[in-house]
Amino acid sequence: MIEFKDVSFTYESGETENNLSHINLTIQDGETILFCGESGCGKTTLTRLINGLIPHYYGGKLTGQVLLDGKELKDYPLYQIGQRVGSVFQNPGTQFYNVDTTSEIVFGCENMALPVPEMRKRLEETVHSLKLEKLLNRSLFALSGGEKQKIACASVSALRPQVMVLDEPTSNLDLQTIEELKQTLLTWKAEGKTIVIAEHRLSWLKEICDRVICMKDGEVDFDIPMTEFERYSAEQLHKMGLRSLDDNAVPQICSEMIGGETLELRNFCFSYDGVPALHIPQLTLPVGGIIAVVGNNGAGKSTFSRCLCGLEKKFKGEVRINGQVWKKRQLLKNCYMVMQDVISLPQTQYAGKQEEITAVFDGRTSVAVLEGGGVIVTAPSLLKAYDRLEVAEYSARAILESSQLGNIVEITEKQVDEIRVQCHLN
Repeated sequence: MIEFKDVSFTYESGETENNLSHINLTIQDGETILFCGESGCGKTTLTRLINGLIPHYYGGKLTGQVLLDGKELKDYPLYQIGQRVGSVFQNPGTQFYNVDTTSEIVFGCENMALPVPEMRKRLEETVHSLKLEKLLNRSLFALSGGEKQKIACASVSALRPQVMVLDEPTSNLDLQTIEELKQTLLTWKAEGKTIVIAEHRLSWLKEICDRVICMKDGEVDFDIPMTEFERYSAEQLHKMGLRSLDDNAVPQICSEMIGGETLELRNFCFSYDGVPALHIPQLTLPVGGIIAVVGNNGAGKSTFSRCLCGLEKKFKGEVRINGQVWKKRQLLKNCYMVMQDVISLPQTQYAGKQEEITAVFDGRTSVAVLEGGGVIVTAPSLLKAYDRLEVAEYSARAILESSQLGNIVEITEKQVDEIRVQCHLN
């Protein structure tokens, strides 16, 4: 059982959103709970209190009591909380510690020092339960967003915690993959696990959740059974800042393309290691239009966007604006892309830098070497290097894109290892 007794929390960063004020809640064993509410209402903060990230990772002022099975969570060592509470984050990539799927699934079991036969047993049972046979022994970097989410679920499921916490798990998933995630949660529910979900998308949870707890400005606005919540109309939910429970309630808004300036794509193609990922013989778009690029996970939406912005050097085809061909350098100079995973670049450290940046990638490690000698790396295995180098936790590719400087060099794993040595990263 999870209990919140007059819990208040304020982040030490001083942010005014996501704080909590006098929360009193009880979550019974085996319940499936939905935390909903507008962005900044405190949903994620509640989940961080349950999985121990507050106060063990996120600092701030915490008053009141958060109890797990009658004992205050702050008195548990974090590793013991991890054995009792499993967490699946919004971006599953942030919780991976390996480069292949099988190793990732058993990673937590290895940390618990379980005997090898027990780890193999848990691996087999988890893979069978979640139907992941086709994802074994795969590179994590080659998976779609939905497949990564499945591996994240499997990695915590293998630990067999009694409580599962998910923070906006469907934010990057298409409808088919959401349905597959739903089946995973129903499997956990049938096993009697307590499930806590902080989510904006609501329709897929109607058959899963027992209770709905709506947050507003850091306080509980209402706490009602899902059967009662389902009676709310789309208009009522909209007034509360919530999404509809009906997937078909989205208004259909279409506008015909009118005359004027045009952006034309011709023979727009791109391949990953020889595998075709994009093929658009011809497409005409209105300049100044608002255009939605939609499709399932892995359909090529991000690849299309990157090529259109000139970020993929090896893409083939032409981009014409009013009949004039734009070269890749022009696309880079005139296009801007907001990434799916938003990370703030420290402006004080990089503002105004006009150094040449060389970025190297092998699909596992990203290293950007600045002309002035600075080094930027991203890879779980290199996090330890942050203590002895001026290293920013920011994608080298994103640095390259935002600066519009430097060049991308595709290199071998051996060459990356040599760069590690040169940068004293081993």
